[in-house]
Order: sequence, then structure tokens, then C-alpha cells
Amino acid sequence: MKKFKEFLNSPKYKEHIKPEVKRTLAVVFFTLIYGIGVSWFLEASIVPMYTGGIPGFAQVLRDFLVKRNIIEHASGELLMSIFIFVVNIPILLLGWFGVSKRFTIYSLVSVIIQSIVIGFIPKVDFGLDHESQALLASFIGGLLIGIGIGGSLKYGTSTGGFDIVAQYYSFKKGHSVGFISMALNVLIAVLGAIITGGEAGIAAGLIFTYTIFRIIISTIATDKIHTAYNYLEIQIITDNPAPIIENIMTRLGRGVTILKAEGAFSKRDKQVVMVIISSYELQNITDIINEFDEKSFVIAKPVRNVIGNFKKKRIA
Repeated sequence: MKKFKEFLNSPKYKEHIKPEVKRTLAVVFFTLIYGIGVSWFLEASIVPMYTGGIPGFAQVLRDFLVKRNIIEHASGELLMSIFIFVVNIPILLLGWFGVSKRFTIYSLVSVIIQSIVIGFIPKVDFGLDHESQALLASFIGGLLIGIGIGGSLKYGTSTGGFDIVAQYYSFKKGHSVGFISMALNVLIAVLGAIITGGEAGIAAGLIFTYTIFRIIISTIATDKIHTAYNYLEIQIITDNPAPIIENIMTRLGRGVTILKAEGAFSKRDKQVVMVIISSYELQNITDIINEFDEKSFVIAKPVRNVIGNFKKKRIA
């Protein structure tokens, strides 16, 4: 027991093993949240609604084949599961060579879990079998999908698909491709509405409207949890600056500026540690600060742009 405690307090565990364990648990948890949002709410609604990215296209393909009587609806979920995994393979290769190997490995884990959850998870009946519950299904499903995507990105991974493409272009080109992702999601909504509109007396416009509402809710939730590749200015007011500075430079590879300050109440000299990071590094720097000074005062504020010697690092 003593050796185990020593291992948990060792630098090797804190700096290398603990972050990987946390990231693994995060990718499993947030992928399950994402899958539940799709399977238990969007798929369960009497008004057809569509998620985004590769799973959204899988839904569209399934509904098209079912409507043409090419496959039965019962086998549609298996088709979706296979489609999600197969289409993600070339995208994962893009992530492997263009973003980060570790990022891609965790994204692969997410894709596998996602395929299993969407294809095989037992459905839970929440009574969403009437048009009056469709708005609730759209809201909760969109919220869970946004939490799943945003939480995955926050911990340096993704749910695969277009998220990897977005990270690739953000890293290589230095700008967001959110507009492209949004356009593809709207395309999914249009195709889904055209294919399934009119079934069971449900108008295509209603399907499109609820899916767009789902997209808006998911986007807001993702943005609240994580906005990829935006910059943050972190100011840390601490009585123990030396180990915090050392670990920011060694573990995050970021340059640090030290500002002199004085406590207005205590009249004591203080040091303010200032550093610019990418938003996905916020969790890492928070862990470092809490490790050495849990009573420190930390300010994090968005930075519109950084000009000069600022390295855009890979996600994981």
C-alpha cells in the first residue's frame, strides 16, 4: 500500500500516466454521452432528427435505403455502425499524419465506442412518441451531443469525423473551419427532411426545423465547454511561483512572463505569472496550478490574436 501511494505521488505518474488515464476516461464518458444523445433522443423521437458529421450521413443513408425498400429498418442500425467506422478510417489517417498520433488513437477509441453505442445500445423509452415531445427530444439530444463533442475536445481528443478535419485545418491553416462543418450539418438536415418528409404525416419542414434547432443547441453546448484553437491569457497570482513556472515551461512548452505586483490588503510583494495558451491547454495548466498552489488566484481571458513567437502545438 505504501509503495502504491508513493507511485501515485511520483512525477512519472503525475506527469505521464495520470493525464493519459484521465483522457481515456474522458473519451469513454463523453462518447457515451454523445451516443446516448443520438440513440435515446434523436432516434427515439417520432419526428425524425439528425445528428451531424459522419453519424448524420449514416442516418441519411439508412433512411434512404429503408424508404427504397433496399434494407429493412431493423438492419439499419447495423448499417449505421459499419458506415461510421469505415468512413472514419481515411479521416483517422488524416489525423494520424496531420494532427497528432495520440489524438488520433483516442479518436479511434471514440469512433469504436460511438459505432457500438449507436448500433447496439438498448433503446430507453422516454415516451417521445408524440409530436408534442419532439422539441424536448431535439433540445436534450442536441445538448448531450454538444456536451459529448465539447468534452472530448477539451481533453485533447474528438468524436472523429469532421472534428478531426476541423482540427487539421485549424492546426495547418491557423483558422476555424466551423462554417464548413455547419454547412455540412445543414446539408444533412436538408437531405434528411427530403428523404423522410411526409412519412406518418410529418412535414419535411418540421423535420428540417427540429434538426436545425438541434444543431444550434449542440453548437452552443460545444462552444461553452470548448472552443478549439482560440487563445487564452492566463494570469496566476501565487505565493509559490517557481514550480508552477518550471512545469508550465517543461510540461506545456510555453514561455512565461513574470510581473511584479503588491497585495492591496496584505501589502506583500506578489508575483503574477502570465502565459498565453491555446484553449485546449486550459485543463493541463489548471492541473499544474492546483498541484503546487490550490490557493492561487487565476484569471483566464480570451485573446483575439497572438502575433510573434507563439507556437501552435499539436493537440495531444
